[in-house]
Amino acid sequence: MRYGLCCISLDLNQSDIKFQTMTYKRFSSLPRAEALATLGDRILNNLFTTYHIIEYCAAHDYSYRLSSDIFPLITYDKANVSLEDLPNYLEIIEEFTELSKLIQSSKVRISCHPSEFNVLASTNLTAVDKTITELNFFSWFMDQIGCEASYNCPMNIHVHNTNGTHQEIISRFMTRYDRLSDSCKQRLVIENDDKLSCWSVSQLIKYLHTPHNIPITFDYLHHSCHPDNLSEQDALESCYLSWGSYRPLFHYSESSPGNNPRKHADYAVNPINTYGLNFDLDFELKMKDHAIQKHSELFPPCIKVVEKLYN
Repeated sequence: MRYGLCCISLDLNQSDIKFQTMTYKRFSSLPRAEALATLGDRILNNLFTTYHIIEYCAAHDYSYRLSSDIFPLITYDKANVSLEDLPNYLEIIEEFTELSKLIQSSKVRISCHPSEFNVLASTNLTAVDKTITELNFFSWFMDQIGCEASYNCPMNIHVHNTNGTHQEIISRFMTRYDRLSDSCKQRLVIENDDKLSCWSVSQLIKYLHTPHNIPITFDYLHHSCHPDNLSEQDALESCYLSWGSYRPLFHYSESSPGNNPRKHADYAVNPINTYGLNFDLDFELKMKDHAIQKHSELFPPCIKVVEKLYN
């Protein structure tokens, strides 16, 4: 099993290798030329940071989930800015090439998890348009840095909608899915939710995977919050099978102490039961790489492979 680092390395942060953002308020307060120059510098910094994190993941045999904050404001309609508008555009494109070389040479598995505000099944058409713009942009970026347009480099989202029957929601989802770029569709996978009002593994398998063959991402913590009468083993195995010949990338976290079981803990303190299956696993714990390191010390990862789940 390969563990996955999500977005940020706390080890590298200590060396001041970290992402920078820019709010629309700040951007719009500056003269346009200065705003574009500042934004371009921050995006280039974020690409350098991404490069260093992927190097770090290669050294530790981690997979890596790209940060959703690499390109502040680029897909924000009010900012009305594209990469080509930035004065350091050519440097940004050069860094794409360097990232592609690194990813190809290191073999680090790359994934992406755009924010929860991306909702293909929304009844708000403006929100849908923004979602399609965002998903297509991030898939384009993955193309530029040499990521395979397949579930080997998955783009993970949630259905995140409860307006209507399950069939009505999935019908809206698939209508908007058809507007995505081919490379985006070839990467898109869907994750189970942690809220009882939202989408469980069994619902996603029935209404999304079975009719449309889209893989389902298993999230351990979300399933514990919303099991929907499925055992952890049955739910994990159903998601595992939904990936077909591709190696699944699943998510792991544990509940933080307190009254909210959905809140992610800083560290994991329990062994992970894979039920004999072999897959990659993003660690969605607040202490990031420190959490992976601590858990690996407590429970050194071992691989148990079964040739077939079912005869």
